[in-house]
Parts: sequence; C-alpha cells; structure tokens
Amino acid sequence: MNKKKDYEEYIELEDILEQLKMCRIPALTLDIRWQAIFNTDEKSSKIAKLEKKVNEALKSRGRITTDKKDLIKVKKQLMNEIVRNMNSPENSRADKKIRKSKELIEEINNKLILLEDEELDLPSKFDEANAELALESMKEIFDKYEENQEDIETLEEWIEETREELKKRVALLHQKKEDNERMDKYLSDLIDGDIIRQYKKYRELED
Repeated sequence: MNKKKDYEEYIELEDILEQLKMCRIPALTLDIRWQAIFNTDEKSSKIAKLEKKVNEALKSRGRITTDKKDLIKVKKQLMNEIVRNMNSPENSRADKKIRKSKELIEEINNKLILLEDEELDLPSKFDEANAELALESMKEIFDKYEENQEDIETLEEWIEETREELKKRVALLHQKKEDNERMDKYLSDLIDGDIIRQYKKYRELED
C-alpha cells in the first residue's frame, strides 16, 4: 500500500469539518453562487435544515447588534437625566427620578453583559453551522457532479454512435439518389417519354 493511499484512509469527515470552521467561510446562504446551485425545487431536506441554522445565527447577530444599540441609547438618555437632576434636593421628585434612573441603568448594564456573552458565542455557532452547510454542500455537489459525469459519458457515447449511424444513412441516401438518377436517365434515353408516362399511370392504377 503506498503512502498516499495509507494517508487517505485516515481522513475523517470531522477533520475536514474542523478545517472548514478554521477557514471562516463567508455566509453561504448570502452567496449568490451558492443560491444558484441550491435554491431550487430539488433542494434536499438536509441542506434546507442547515441553511435555516446558518440564517438563525445571522439573525441572532443582527438582533444582538440592534438590542445593544437600543440599550446604549436608553442608557445615554438616563445618564443625561441624572446629570440634569444631580443637584436636586433629597427625596424630591427629581431625586427619586435619579434613583430610578440608576436602577434602570443597572438593569441595562446587566442586559448588556448578557448580550456581550451571547455575542462572544455567536462566531463559534455561526462557524459551526456554516461549516456543516459547506460540508454537506460539497458532498451534494460531488454527488451531482459524478452523476452528471456518468450521464455525460453515456451521452457522448450515444452521440458518437449516432454520428456514425448518421454518416452511414447520409451515404446511403446519396447512393439511392444517384441510383434513381442513373436509372431515370437510362429509361429516358431508351424509351419514349409517352410510353414511360403511360406505364407510370398503369402502376398507379394497379396500386
């Protein structure tokens, strides 16, 4: 057994999947070339499932970005409210408003921490889903390629055989036309045209 063959026997799909994760492939579901191949009526259920998983990871990224932006905006408004009322008398309405704003800011900070933790997990979740989709896409592309290749070979063989048969039939056609022209000329030279016409009519009536 040669070294190349020996090496190939130890290749595992999990190893390929890990390599795909490390490649940081752009989101396949946003790639128009990927869409052209897989967004068809023949899309497999496995591709559809993995596509959904990638899209969910993308949606989560968008949701976290939007949520963080909204929370930071509210936090800024609360901070401005505190600054405007910081010299208010103790227990006044404005002072109570400051305490409430501080409580809300604390809640916002906690939410931002949770969102940042979720955001830290997102790249690995996305890379995992996208790599799985890439691996399944590669499998289905190879399957389809090999199927097409078999059909191509069959079609090429049929075309070659048909081409040869066509050549034979074209040659036969020309031969028969030449035979008819030769026989027609022979009869025309040998026998009067009226007799030939009468004989043709006789044959038609006999048929």
